[in-house]
Amino acid sequence: MATAVAVLTGASVWAFTSGSGGVEAAPAGGEPACGQLVQALPDTLEGLARTPQGAAGVASWGEEQVVLRCGAAVIGPTTKPCLPVGPDEATTVDWVQDARSDRAVRFLTYGRDPAVEVTVRFGAGLRASSASAPLVDLAAAVSAIPQTRTCL
Repeated sequence: MATAVAVLTGASVWAFTSGSGGVEAAPAGGEPACGQLVQALPDTLEGLARTPQGAAGVASWGEEQVVLRCGAAVIGPTTKPCLPVGPDEATTVDWVQDARSDRAVRFLTYGRDPAVEVTVRFGAGLRASSASAPLVDLAAAVSAIPQTRTCL
């Protein structure tokens, strides 16, 4: 069991920090809400064009500079940083900063099922100081997934 956890953790860290040349679907990526979400996503994000992905519930922009995976594991209460992001109150989404390295940051929706994971890799104009900027443009589509809990 410990070996399996170590292998999964290592694969997750590798996928988080480097572009993989094709993104795998999240466990619940085939949910109908994920299909609707992917269709509602913008064609450009932070000046990056959307690039085709074949996996269910997955979208990316640029050379996988920004990757969205719908159907990620839903998280419960956490002490990780949580930030409400959106262009207005009606489309604000609570995001938990789930992981961070010197090359990328990963956000996970809080209080939505299916959950949405967004990884922002730094470079090509995306900086650590503005890593949450793409979340604003994703808020309208993501807010269509009903929110059942909010960050405190």
